[in-house]
Amino acid sequence: MKNTDVVVIGAGPTGCMLAGELAAAGRSVTVLDKRPVPSPLSRAFGVHARTLELLDARGLADELVASGAPSPGLKMWRGAELNLAGLSSRFPFVLITPQRNVDSLLERHAREQGAEIIRGITVIGVHQDGDGVTVRGRDTSGVEHAFRAAYAVGADGAHSAVRQMIGQPFPGKAVLRSIMLADVELRNPPDSIVTVNAV
Repeated sequence: MKNTDVVVIGAGPTGCMLAGELAAAGRSVTVLDKRPVPSPLSRAFGVHARTLELLDARGLADELVASGAPSPGLKMWRGAELNLAGLSSRFPFVLITPQRNVDSLLERHAREQGAEIIRGITVIGVHQDGDGVTVRGRDTSGVEHAFRAAYAVGADGAHSAVRQMIGQPFPGKAVLRSIMLADVELRNPPDSIVTVNAV
């Protein structure tokens, strides 16, 4: 059984950001993720000003900005338009960059701060007692592993297995019935304002 201060379940941007913060504060952190390798898919495409400000405080924003294209605003459905150029920020725009760029930046930062990230582990059990929590996981070859920590954090997304394991409901409802996101190269690129269409 591996002992650590905190087990973070999920190596996406939330999990890696938290792991980096905890490790920078001197805590031992182990991050578990079911994917054997990071996802190559975009999944999301925009980073907002406040997120860039938080990354900037950690010396990470400039590298991320260099990976994308700033858009001074958004055109949304029914003619609504959001102009970000007037924001009182070093980043008065939404940065258009694939989420894989954010993921890789935050994972590298977490590792540099001392967090351990273990991929290919599917969490199959979370048990809390009076002294901490035990997280059980299975690797890609079927071997089970146990991790003991003072705290466990479920950062495993909207369909969180951890939330289901501990019986925590998710209040609310889905706003979108479906969404399609694709990585494409356009013959005629759009203007500098990102346009979001929804039906």
